[in-house]
Amino acid sequence: MRRFLLLVAAMMVAFSSVAQKRTVTGLVTDQSGAPLPGVNIVVKGTTNGTITDFDGKYQLDAKASDVLKFSFLGYIPQEIPASNSVINVKLKEDTKSLDEVVVVGYGTQKKSDITGAVASVSADDLKGQPVSSVDQALQGRVAGVQITSNSGAPGGSISVRVRGIGTINNADPLYVVDGLPVGDINFLNPNDIASVEILKDASASAIYGSRGANGVVLITTKKGKLNSKASVNLDVYYGVQKVINNWKTTTGPEWYQIQEELNKTRTKPIDLSLVDKNQNTDWFNAITRVAPMQNYNFGVTGGSKAMTYALSIGHLNQEGTVEGSSFERTTGKLNVGYQVSKRFKIGTNLNIEHSKKYSISEENYHVGVINTAIKIEPVIPVWKDKANHVYDYSKFTDYPNPVAAIQYDNNHSEKLQLVGNIFGELELAKGLKAKTSFGQSSYRTDYYNFTPVYSVNINQQNLVNNVYRKYARGDYWSWENTLNYDAAFGKHSLSALAGYTMEEGNYEWFSASKNNIPNEDPSMWYLDAAADGDLATSKESSVSMMSFLGRINYSYENKYLATVNFRADASSKFPKENRWGYFPSVALGWKISKESFLENATWLTNLKLRAGWGQIGNQNIGSYPYQETMNGNSQYRYLFGMTPTIDQGYVVTGMVDQSIKWETVESLNFGVDASFFDDRLQTTIDWYNKKTKDMLVQVPIPYYYGYEDGPTSNVGSVKNNGLEVSVNYRDRISNKLSYNVGFNIATVKNEVLSLGNGKPIAGGTYYGGNATRTEEGEPIGYFYGYKTDGVFQSQQEIDKAPVQEGSSNEDLKPGDLKFVDVNGDGVVNDEDKTYLGSPIPKFTYGFNLGVTYGAFDLSAFVQGSQGNKIFNAMKTHLYNFDETNKSTDMLNSWTPTNTNTNMPRLNGNDKNNTNRTSDRFVEDGSYARLKNITLGYTLPKSLVQKAGIASLRFYVSGQNLVTITNYSGADPEIGQNATDKYLTRGVDIGTYPQAQTYVFGVKLGF
Repeated sequence: MRRFLLLVAAMMVAFSSVAQKRTVTGLVTDQSGAPLPGVNIVVKGTTNGTITDFDGKYQLDAKASDVLKFSFLGYIPQEIPASNSVINVKLKEDTKSLDEVVVVGYGTQKKSDITGAVASVSADDLKGQPVSSVDQALQGRVAGVQITSNSGAPGGSISVRVRGIGTINNADPLYVVDGLPVGDINFLNPNDIASVEILKDASASAIYGSRGANGVVLITTKKGKLNSKASVNLDVYYGVQKVINNWKTTTGPEWYQIQEELNKTRTKPIDLSLVDKNQNTDWFNAITRVAPMQNYNFGVTGGSKAMTYALSIGHLNQEGTVEGSSFERTTGKLNVGYQVSKRFKIGTNLNIEHSKKYSISEENYHVGVINTAIKIEPVIPVWKDKANHVYDYSKFTDYPNPVAAIQYDNNHSEKLQLVGNIFGELELAKGLKAKTSFGQSSYRTDYYNFTPVYSVNINQQNLVNNVYRKYARGDYWSWENTLNYDAAFGKHSLSALAGYTMEEGNYEWFSASKNNIPNEDPSMWYLDAAADGDLATSKESSVSMMSFLGRINYSYENKYLATVNFRADASSKFPKENRWGYFPSVALGWKISKESFLENATWLTNLKLRAGWGQIGNQNIGSYPYQETMNGNSQYRYLFGMTPTIDQGYVVTGMVDQSIKWETVESLNFGVDASFFDDRLQTTIDWYNKKTKDMLVQVPIPYYYGYEDGPTSNVGSVKNNGLEVSVNYRDRISNKLSYNVGFNIATVKNEVLSLGNGKPIAGGTYYGGNATRTEEGEPIGYFYGYKTDGVFQSQQEIDKAPVQEGSSNEDLKPGDLKFVDVNGDGVVNDEDKTYLGSPIPKFTYGFNLGVTYGAFDLSAFVQGSQGNKIFNAMKTHLYNFDETNKSTDMLNSWTPTNTNTNMPRLNGNDKNNTNRTSDRFVEDGSYARLKNITLGYTLPKSLVQKAGIASLRFYVSGQNLVTITNYSGADPEIGQNATDKYLTRGVDIGTYPQAQTYVFGVKLGF
């Protein structure tokens, strides 16, 4: 009995000790051993908890029977029994939740609380791509964002369109880098990017007011972490580029054969004895090359108890696949944050770039180097006398020798750009923070060109050398002041933002040229060395804006969400009475997965419904659109027998509308965010409808008004609507094998609702006229011309046909092209021109795959577009009956013995105007492209750590490897001919094609 009582007493003491609370302490770190401050630690099932300090340390009272739950954003939560008094924890990064917090305008939000249409792209999505710009790396990765290369030249421009084209003016999105609005992002090194967020609808972008109409791209660069040791990374790759060329043109003998046939019907046959019919020059091959590309990136990140830092240096050297072109860029980045006290922190973000670019002529349709190489006769050799450096030339056209054009065109530019900001943030009270930020973006660009004395022939010569110099500068500053308030009241949570901003931009350029440098050595290519021919011009502009902004985010029970944005902008670009613009938005969200009727749906992780409405503006216009301006000019005047004089004069550039105001986009968006099976499957669906009102359109006026141009007025409107779907799935099959797969698709329908007076706008200028037209009821910049219906097979068919050209069909013969009389009036004329297709795709898509097996990783990405058309302006030459090079299609021209063809007969006296703008030059521009594939191998840590290396990865990557398309030109990815030619989209004038790129790289970490 005594022993039993002792046993009971011992058990009671034991239970008492188990139930007794004591202090648990410990250290929480990441997998590298760096302390993690701010980790949330709570006794499971209670509200008893704490967070780790700056050193990652904690202490918490708990019973031995309790379970401690450790959680931290971006890391996998852990639950550990509190059986020991010291518990140290290492948290693993959770790649599924790394994007839980996304950047929005003037702040961040949990992704689960977003009510607008916001797409996020992480640094992992962008890595491994051998590209020179961030927007190239984004291509095809975001539903509803179409990114198109305007030129494949090194450092070439990119066209970015968010949810269609909302204006006939500049439709570029607003770029914001680390909180600072910038004009472009060419200065950024893609390796420095931490994340990219794209605000697609008005409820998300209204906080940017007058600049949010075309979407907003928020870019956050890499930063250090508090209490983390220095991490050093080196990423180097070297590769080669091969030009993409699908042009099918004739050889020398084939060209000669076609010209012999054309001579039979020419009024004035060309003298073919001037050329050797067996000569076969591949001009495209003569101007292109396999070009090297190399890139070096060095970075250091880390932090102490109070400071974070990130430093990087990058250098890109890219030779062009076309001779005479190259791009070299050096970048530097410094991000520093410092916690001065518990309530006050300061920081700076600084980017610097220096670039040097050598360019060739490509935008000039007539004498562009690439289109000339496609058009010039293949029977002409490059050299007449190579030993003495004498070029040959076209015997029948005025097109220049493209190899000589590259040799004699010394055109390059150098740019220095500094972009950065400094900020301070003070916690005024619990949940209330004040922040002030001053940002600056400045660039200086020098353009150089020297044209020596040369003479290839009378059409390609320069009898007096010339030196040209242009200097451009831009200085933009922005001062932002904001107040943020975050609070929770029981089931309610509130986040509020109020702000005031001021900004100003000053821009100037100056150019000068002179002739007659006595010595053409490069050391003498200066204006002071030239003797005469002085010519100078300059321009200066200044713009400013003041804004008030606000946002309220409200949540009830973390289930019902509401967001309200408002911004008021006053811009100097508009007259005083219309200077202020007001841009509101409202959005609602419902986390339906948190409702009780779905609490047992274990397969459903998250389901959120979203709806948003808002108004946003567009001010991507000139600096003084409402003010009458005058241009000065000088004219050489000479009357026989009198002394030559130069007269100086001024002319008013055009009428102005002094009541113009903002272009306004009204947007409606409905969305669904859903995830399943513990976030392994994630999907987002959005439907949108946006209408541009008060679009600025140049109104035509009668010539007798005495002005060169009519006023630009708010008389137009455009509508875009579409559906966007993104699906991603990721899973881990074993400790070694994991994979992820994703797909996105987006549709868009574009329609012009009004152009004021209803008069169509012609665009898409090319050699034969205008290829595009913008009018009410049709998409912006659709292709417009004649329809064809094969070729005439007999005289009887000609006799029954409508008049094809002029007043009769007497000059027509079997084999001539048949144009369609669309309106049925018996005559084919301008009234029969009609819709031929649109360059805007019916839908765009992207598909990505990633697989990791042990130390190997494989990623592949496919993107494409469907349903868009291309106007192949180069075919207007290659199908012409003149002396230029020809398409191999013309070898299948109609003859009495070859009637089963749509290629008309070879007719050197073409009175039927076969080459008029028609559907024979409009082709399907749909394509699917293997944009990137990368294979990497990471050496085991057990091998590299012995050498003091944290990680070592080797990889090979390919860009633009395979393209599936029916388009007959060099490349189906056709943007606009120049950055300011918005209605030339989809017109292929033979610009610089893209390249296939193959690289080998090494990534080293310490």
